[in-house]
Amino acid sequence: MKLNGQQYKQFTQALLDAFPEQQRLAEVVKFQFGKNLNVIAMGNDLQAIVFRLIQAAEAEGWVDKLIAGARESNPGNSALFVFAQEFNLATPMPPQLSARGALEKIIKKTNSFLDVNTWREKLGTIEAQVCRIEITNNNKTKEFGTGFLIAPNVVITNYHVIESVDSGQANASNIILRFDYKQLADGKIINKGTEYRLVDDWLIDKSPYAKNTLPTPDELDYALLRVDGVPGEEAIGKNSDPKAPQRGWISLPTQPYEFLPETPLLIVQHPKAEPLKLAFDTDAIIGINENGTTVKYKTNTQPGSSGSPCFDINWNLVALHHSGDPDWRNPTYNAGTPFSAICSRLEKQGLLADLRSGQAVW
Repeated sequence: MKLNGQQYKQFTQALLDAFPEQQRLAEVVKFQFGKNLNVIAMGNDLQAIVFRLIQAAEAEGWVDKLIAGARESNPGNSALFVFAQEFNLATPMPPQLSARGALEKIIKKTNSFLDVNTWREKLGTIEAQVCRIEITNNNKTKEFGTGFLIAPNVVITNYHVIESVDSGQANASNIILRFDYKQLADGKIINKGTEYRLVDDWLIDKSPYAKNTLPTPDELDYALLRVDGVPGEEAIGKNSDPKAPQRGWISLPTQPYEFLPETPLLIVQHPKAEPLKLAFDTDAIIGINENGTTVKYKTNTQPGSSGSPCFDINWNLVALHHSGDPDWRNPTYNAGTPFSAICSRLEKQGLLADLRSGQAVW
């Protein structure tokens, strides 16, 4: 990978913004790449050191890994996020946010102002909390879905994503939760991600999907998976940079969300098992059904997106994506379960308080 002059300048400024102290930059270079920053560039001029670091990485063919590793050590940094997007190493921003005037339209529809840097930083944080779910069935076929942390050691996804395991067609030991998967636009894998497995007593709770048009409050298509380990409390890229921030988790909402028609909905997902993507629609919400168990929207998804978190424009978790219009020839909507319905059922199950406690659930 070769950088042009403008990219050199942008990357230099991004690294300075993300790591303003020379000692921390030296730690990142050592932890992530096993290299000595003082050997690459000595002195006290941090800007010159950063420039020479980028030069060395480009000359030796690891500049792509430098971008990905820097983001892993500081995933919430807005400047690194923007730069990494050019190389598909950050969740791509949808056209609505790149187009001239798009933010103005969003502000009008939500009656609020968006701090773009804060908005990007939040997306950078969420990236680390969403995983690709990989299941190898007993007949060697593979299935993929999306899931995300809602407690230090609990991942939520759709029940239909793990149904083959629950029904005995696959073994729980063959489920992989893969975080941090990164791939360049040309298909080169930069980071295979961080793998987690499930404990023996892996299924905390399940709610099957409905087989009719109106799901009951017990047919919400979700499953809570108990992870082997506590990824939410561990450093992102725990095997590379122990000083990277904790992965964290997406907090369950404490208040019901009002799904107003023609308002935005964002979905962070692994469509077709690809690296994380952000789907966005400013006029997304179609409506919610009569008993509050399904919300329909126009935000795009693809196979592999089942189990993805759905957010409002301010990154509040509002729904769990589960399916699309069964009329695949002329689809008009996608659908998810409002988290107000999920939280109500979790409370009846006696699980909600533990999930909101900030502690691992054993």
